[in-house]
Amino acid sequence: MLPVLNKTQSRTNQSTLKRHFSDSNISEFKHLLSKETWPEVYTETEVKAKYEAFMNTFMHSFDIAFPLKLARERKRLANGWITQGIKKSSKRIKLLNLLTKLPNLTQQTKIYISRYKLIYKRVIREAKKRENDNYIMCAKNKSKAIWQVIHKETGKIPLQKLDIKLVKNPEEIINPYKISEIFNSYFRGISEELLQKKGEKMVFGSHHLNIKENSKSTFLHPITENKVEKVARSLKNKSSAGIDGIPDYIVKQCIELLKVPLTNIYNASLELGTFPDKLKIAKVIPVHKKGDTRDINNYRPIALLSIFSKLLEKLVYNRLIAFVEGNGVLTEDQLGFRTKRSTETALEAFTKSVQEAIENKINPIGIFLDLTKA
Repeated sequence: MLPVLNKTQSRTNQSTLKRHFSDSNISEFKHLLSKETWPEVYTETEVKAKYEAFMNTFMHSFDIAFPLKLARERKRLANGWITQGIKKSSKRIKLLNLLTKLPNLTQQTKIYISRYKLIYKRVIREAKKRENDNYIMCAKNKSKAIWQVIHKETGKIPLQKLDIKLVKNPEEIINPYKISEIFNSYFRGISEELLQKKGEKMVFGSHHLNIKENSKSTFLHPITENKVEKVARSLKNKSSAGIDGIPDYIVKQCIELLKVPLTNIYNASLELGTFPDKLKIAKVIPVHKKGDTRDINNYRPIALLSIFSKLLEKLVYNRLIAFVEGNGVLTEDQLGFRTKRSTETALEAFTKSVQEAIENKINPIGIFLDLTKA
């Protein structure tokens, strides 16, 4: 995994290299892909070679259609709520503030200035509210937009916009390459470190989780082109990308032109039991959760995988979950990461058990566990 600290190395940087994914560029990309026949993908026998041949062809068209260009960073939240009327009122407030410093100011004038300031604050508050509401309603990712509004109103700058600094024995580390290596080592060894602190390994017996034994076997029959296309279209339209820099929504729009070579690669992967090495590489972003920003223990990783890795993962998952659900392998108490089950289902089951205990005159006891870095 490759940790990534910032999109830019410093807050002072005003521009960065970016690809422009306009409708015309996407159309050009589709046109280039439509001309490809992918001969190297079909002639290679090893999965690794097949995927490398696919990516060489794909990235050739990708770089032509979406070349890297120097672009200025745009502010996501501008002060659109400042109207001409508010600007005029702001100037009038400044004049009124000067008047308050004059001697022998009448009581009537003081009352007028006080009321004018109250009205001005109310107008600004309502203008900001309308602007924030409009920004959230128009955003594709509303959760992200809400947090952007909160950060703006509280004056908090998200850590991803700042240069990360760490303290270690007791040196302050500011070199981004050293910080990257520290995060890399930390995230790789975090599980083993937590187990060593506990002094024992966690063992879960099947009798505790009520897991049923199953004598049947699952077989991974060949993947079809229609399945690849269906799974690709089911993914979210995310603009984030893995280490290859390819956004999910771009592949979704071009999947009709990519499903044939991808099906060939995925079937070879299942048949030979080999997962392409390049699909194992994730772009890891450290996200601050709580406490001192200089303490590495207060970070958790977010891994961004390639869209082509997620497609194969989803295809295998669909087959595995169908076998597990169809044969009743999972206990009914397993509510997370399952279709038609969620935290709401867990809450409903918990509430029901508490109500039944109370009706039967039994004292219910709840134990809630917060697993560190679960």
